Amino acid sequence: MTELWIGCCSRGSRRDLARALDSVSPLATLVFAADAADLRRRFEDEEPNTVGAVVGLTEDGISDVNVAAAVAHDGRASEVLLVTREASGSLRSRARQAGITRVVEIPRRVEPVREEGAPISQARGRVESDVTSARTGLGGGEARTAEVASPSAGIARPDVTSERLTPLSSSEEAVFPGGGPILCLSSGRGGVGKTTIAACCAVAAASWGMQVALVDLDLSCGDLCSRFGIGSPSDLARLGGEPTAEQMGRLGIRCAEGVSLWGPCDRPEMAERVAPVVPTLLNYLSSRHDLVVVDTSTTFCEATARAAQVADRVLLVHDGARGSLASLGRASALAVRLGVARTRMVRVQNMADPRARFEPALGRAEAGLEGARAFMVADGGEAGEELLDAGEVEDLMGERGDLAESVSYLVAQILSELGSLPDCEDARRALEARPGRRRGLFGRRREAE
Repeated sequence: MTELWIGCCSRGSRRDLARALDSVSPLATLVFAADAADLRRRFEDEEPNTVGAVVGLTEDGISDVNVAAAVAHDGRASEVLLVTREASGSLRSRARQAGITRVVEIPRRVEPVREEGAPISQARGRVESDVTSARTGLGGGEARTAEVASPSAGIARPDVTSERLTPLSSSEEAVFPGGGPILCLSSGRGGVGKTTIAACCAVAAASWGMQVALVDLDLSCGDLCSRFGIGSPSDLARLGGEPTAEQMGRLGIRCAEGVSLWGPCDRPEMAERVAPVVPTLLNYLSSRHDLVVVDTSTTFCEATARAAQVADRVLLVHDGARGSLASLGRASALAVRLGVARTRMVRVQNMADPRARFEPALGRAEAGLEGARAFMVADGGEAGEELLDAGEVEDLMGERGDLAESVSYLVAQILSELGSLPDCEDARRALEARPGRRRGLFGRRREAE
């Protein structure tokens, strides 16, 4: 039986996961990964078939199955256990088909009651989260737990964490009456084409008769205005404090037919003033437009996090470069910690490598992306790059090439899902015209074999 196991579950369920493993392997040493992405990365550092994986109790049974199935598919774990509180016949069948070694069912537990003022660790127990200490500091005997030195041990924290950012209040979420959906584009790294996709999405929706608000929340270095040939964008720093509807409306700049642009900041040092008013601004724009498209910075600064919290869909953009899935996983995991529902996340892949194939299954085991819809944005070729450099994104989308068709399909699918797709022939055509196999953000269609 495997002696060393890596577990993945919610922090509050670690003791239960350890007990479940103890029922199967009493002499096991159990360590914990921070999330699904960390779990898979840890197995890359281990000798194949020497360490087992135990997954479950993340409060989302479907995601547990997907994570366990992904680890089994990777083929590096000696055994894969799925721990659940309700092991139905269909769940066991799915697990068996996915190559999961065993399903362990444990009864539902009652959360221990702790005295007022007592540390949570006294009620829940303490668990060990470092692989090295498990190998060097613990002996055999039973599945063991040890005290965590720090809550952040082994976790690379992005710029903003859930500890710093509290959930939105009801006043922030509903300052103005509901209106058009809000799409927030984000990524875990730069250079993936996120800004270009945001501009193209806005133009595509406007071509169907929609009034679109385009917001540049890359407050320090945003250049969304350059896609439209605008040299002097609006300054969101002027909205500090409690902006009125008139102040927010006056900042919009008409940049294309049916598209108006807000942001970023004239001076990067003023960016911190904008973050607190982001929910108010986006809800105001939603109440007065058919669609709001938000471009964000490459990292989850506070403004980006606020936008993700109020968005109807969060589009996580990545490419095919090395390390792109790791960045995607970090961004999606942070979005989950900020309270973004998994059903609101969309994965958008830019196929930078023309020889690569689009694999929707890749990245599905990352936290938050277990059931996310996956889309690909195609390449526009050298001519497309020239048009973008010249600030002529409208002309690029008007050519109806690979890039235009794939972006239009993306927008149409999301709007249809949200019940906001315009009733016009062009929008219906975009909804039905599923793009063929493609390569890259700026390349030509490859004929389907």
